[in-house]
Amino acid sequence: MSGKGFGQRQPTKIDKLVKSAVHSCHKRHPEALDKIFDNLPVKLNERVLKSTLTALAQDIDSLSWLCGYFASEINSTSDNDKPYHPITLLSKLLIKCGMQPFVDFMPYTGCRISILNHDKFEALPIRVKAAVREAFNVVETSGEEAQRINEALLQELEV
Repeated sequence: MSGKGFGQRQPTKIDKLVKSAVHSCHKRHPEALDKIFDNLPVKLNERVLKSTLTALAQDIDSLSWLCGYFASEINSTSDNDKPYHPITLLSKLLIKCGMQPFVDFMPYTGCRISILNHDKFEALPIRVKAAVREAFNVVETSGEEAQRINEALLQELEV
């Protein structure tokens, strides 16, 4: 008789990938995340990312670190030793203020963040918005322009 638990659901490929991604975030290991996210089809990538975000929902430090990873601020383990990661810090601030990564804001390659939920951003305390505007180059775009940028970035990521 197997020790895996009779009648219990066995972990799926996605379950295993999510567990590995969460572990890599906790250990701050971007190379391991590269092995996961760089080798999956786009649809599977989306599912793994969504489940990873859910698993990390209560861990603001790991969640903001993951945003820094997706913004290309953290590309190698040695980047963890750098004293200042602006996108990671901004992500942490936005998360603490109630914004959700990949829902209300999106980290992008090239150390960028796009605010997806303008209303939620505008509802943030004035001091938070002022800090964001002071520390970052804030550029407003139309919905059509944002969509065009999103599509171009997605094509970049699919290669």
